[in-house]
Amino acid sequence: ILGAGAWGTALAVALAPRHTVCLWARDAAQAAQMAGQRENTRYLPDCRLPDALQVSADLKHALTAADLLILAVPLAGLRHVLKQINEINAALPFLWLCKGLEAGSGLLPHQVVHQVMGGAATCGALTGPSFALEVARGLPTALTLAATDAAFATRTAQALHGGNLRIYAND
Repeated sequence: ILGAGAWGTALAVALAPRHTVCLWARDAAQAAQMAGQRENTRYLPDCRLPDALQVSADLKHALTAADLLILAVPLAGLRHVLKQINEINAALPFLWLCKGLEAGSGLLPHQVVHQVMGGAATCGALTGPSFALEVARGLPTALTLAATDAAFATRTAQALHGGNLRIYAND
């Protein structure tokens, strides 16, 4: 999971009991604090990070064993993170969580993804309605995973779906 804000941290907490998860923070000091204190005091205080959850500020390390990326970065950082991913391993499938319009270009997230990664990227959007704190606390949450590749959407939704985190595929 790339992005250690509230939403990225919440998904990492929810997914770590069932998956190997590395949470990447671009701020090395924040990553060290989270790894040491097992809590994201900046964005999601009072939610303990599972012991199995890895935290890193090294993007290459975070991508090394990944078979799926979840981009929990603000839209303002999406283009930059996609360019970094492209340099390391452009073949990794990914989901983005951001919404809105990119400042300057006025593009939606899927348009930014298409510009940077091209039309062959295996990717989709993961969206709520949801609240990060509720997801981190394990409260029932339903999310939609939308992708133009219906098989990818279904396969990925099934892999992430579990416990009180319900993820449904849509094309």
